[in-house]
Amino acid sequence: MTDLRAKIVLITGAGSGVGRATAVALAREGATTVLVGRRREPLDGTARLVAAAGGRSLTAPADITDEASVRGMVEGVRQTFGNEIDILVAAAGVGLYGPVADYSLADWHATLATNLTGVFLCCREVLPGMRANGAGAIVAIGSGAGKQGYANLAAYSASKFGLIGLMQSLAAEVGDQGIKVGTILPGSIATEFAGKLMADVEAGRAAGRSYLEPEDVAEAVVFLLRQPHRAWTQELNLWPR
Repeated sequence: MTDLRAKIVLITGAGSGVGRATAVALAREGATTVLVGRRREPLDGTARLVAAAGGRSLTAPADITDEASVRGMVEGVRQTFGNEIDILVAAAGVGLYGPVADYSLADWHATLATNLTGVFLCCREVLPGMRANGAGAIVAIGSGAGKQGYANLAAYSASKFGLIGLMQSLAAEVGDQGIKVGTILPGSIATEFAGKLMADVEAGRAAGRSYLEPEDVAEAVVFLLRQPHRAWTQELNLWPR
């Protein structure tokens, strides 16, 4: 079983939802978390939760869709800790819903920029350090919509289909260098996402629909990261009951 104590874990989308829950879960495992998101205020809220869980964190605001922002953020982490990043958890995501016939090009670009290009940029930036260490792990949070397209979710589904391909290709490139690459594909999660309010979640529950909690996905992240060095899970499907 891999010991996560003293590992430096960069988490995108750390200001809410799965990213926040993952930061807290990894704090309990003894990892040092780097909290990445566009706005500092939500990240500071996560940092307080990490501290309450007995963990250590660094708040690192950055725009993961911007190459220079990602590069500067990762370099700042290296300078702060004097070490390379051991683990990347790519949890940032956006969902801008709408039918293809009326979908704006701006929303299409924004969806792919965060859900796919942003993951690529973060992976590319942390890989040299992982290669130098001869070890590392990258876990991307995908979606069941990366396996099945849905009406009004074309851009989101396309980004998540693409994410699976990116992670599979990356795994084939770096697996023999001691770097594990995996994707978690959760079903519907009880979070405020893509305009969905918690009131909508409660209405769905009242109608008999099941949802995962962000903490369920965070536990799956910890499970993958704690696997022994000889084991590797490329894809993990996580569904509500």
